[in-house]
Amino acid sequence: MRHALLSVILLGTFILVAAAQDSVTVTSDPRDFSRPISTVINQIRQREKVSITYEDPRYANAAEIEDVTAQVAKGSELEKRYGPRILVPKGHPLTFVYSPADMHNPDGAKATVERLLQEYASLGGPAFAVIGDNARLHVVPDEILNSSGTRVQQGSVLDSLITIPAARRDGGELLQAICDEIKKQSGYDVGIGPSAPDNYLAQYTTSEGITNKTAREALQDLLDRATPPSTFVWDLYFDPADSGYGLNFAYVGPAAGPVPMAK
Repeated sequence: MRHALLSVILLGTFILVAAAQDSVTVTSDPRDFSRPISTVINQIRQREKVSITYEDPRYANAAEIEDVTAQVAKGSELEKRYGPRILVPKGHPLTFVYSPADMHNPDGAKATVERLLQEYASLGGPAFAVIGDNARLHVVPDEILNSSGTRVQQGSVLDSLITIPAARRDGGELLQAICDEIKKQSGYDVGIGPSAPDNYLAQYTTSEGITNKTAREALQDLLDRATPPSTFVWDLYFDPADSGYGLNFAYVGPAAGPVPMAK
């Protein structure tokens, strides 16, 4: 009996150790809760070498926006008090546990990201959705609180259909043309951040235009023509102060592969 009991204990310990080794815990930055979903997704994609993009909601409710001018502005006290405001989303601390093995098959990767988004929504944050295609998973806004506190649907600005006439351009010029067309169709400025893969974009040239594609498809096509496919992803951050976007890029790495997924 003693040997049988010892065997059960050892087996249970082995199972617990194996389970711990088969899972990874990622957390939001304790110094910055403004975009916990983006922070956690970036940890997953850098660790697992999977291509996942992220897009901020357009925050509209004062309870979800924080004024951090006093903490981060570098001007005088007078400038901090009366100058332009620095506003950021007010997020929630987030801890997420996942299995790395799930991130390397299409269904598992999508299910894992969906679970992450559901867990965050349960904390009271905005609701996101995940969509997929043959190259990346995309985390996009789904529901927000409007100015009166009512939860409403909100689509992705990258769903904007764009058309750009054919002309000889390098990759940087085409990227700028895509952002200009997003503004034309949606009304929202999209500024290109300093993390754009400028060397790759400068070496890529095309005479082709874009006809009736979503901005997301256009961005993805450009990235995968100008750079090794699926190795770069983007983060599209919304600035509540000026109601515009900043388009940032991140390198996932050469080990990244496509995540084939039906829309």
